[in-house]
Amino acid sequence: MNSKRLLLAAGVVLIALISALFINGAGSDSASNPLASSSRDPGGLSSKPDREEPDVPEGCEIKQWNSVEDFDVNLVQFKTVFWDPRDTISLRKLIRESELVAGAKVLEIGCGSGLLGLCCLKSGASQVIVTDVNQAAIANTNFNAQWLGFETGIEARLVSLADTGAFSVIKPDEKFDLIISNPPWVNQDPKSIDEFALFDENFSLMRSLFDGMEERLNPGGRVWLAYGCVDAIKMIRSLAEIYGFEYKVLDDRNLDDLPEEFLPGMLVEVRMKTK
Repeated sequence: MNSKRLLLAAGVVLIALISALFINGAGSDSASNPLASSSRDPGGLSSKPDREEPDVPEGCEIKQWNSVEDFDVNLVQFKTVFWDPRDTISLRKLIRESELVAGAKVLEIGCGSGLLGLCCLKSGASQVIVTDVNQAAIANTNFNAQWLGFETGIEARLVSLADTGAFSVIKPDEKFDLIISNPPWVNQDPKSIDEFALFDENFSLMRSLFDGMEERLNPGGRVWLAYGCVDAIKMIRSLAEIYGFEYKVLDDRNLDDLPEEFLPGMLVEVRMKTK
């Protein structure tokens, strides 16, 4: 009986020793690689250990790091800057797959974190200009561009609150092959800087886009818009008819079957009518 107890006790001790070695080994791996348990980018950043994080500009503060399927590392979102990739699922897919992006000159209106413009650069756009009324969004875009190594291909311009028109910071001779936007789509008055990403009272931004579209598009150019609001998409259709532009919904969903606001956003293409 005593020999059986001794064997049993020895077995328990052996199991304890093996467990301790396993736990300590796992712990040492985690300690040697701080990115292994990073909430910022679990796995993505570890493939590029020499990547240096840019400095956060004075007056800006990181809200969180977000993953998105277009990039192998997470992108930063500053406080007051809009982020919801569900709005632009179809638009980003089109940017990835369309032959129109490579070599194109692109304008993004309302850049937020810079996601769409950076997707265009990744797909081979030759020049990308992005605009926003939020200084934090401009800084956010520049941060993410530097983080991804695209800082030489993108220019972020701040729009004055005194003139928030779609082309207010575009030079007279600048024209584009693509104009893209995930603009504010709710017909309300923004009360704070972050609400400019959500509200477009009387659809004034949309109207200014249509008003200057023909002058700003190169021959064969197109406008890709991602909206998740029924009233806004109906307004696009109405303005396209008024201005004599071609209008096409690149989405299989029936607008009449959707709630007033919905996700993912619906992709709409507008272009000049061919003569």
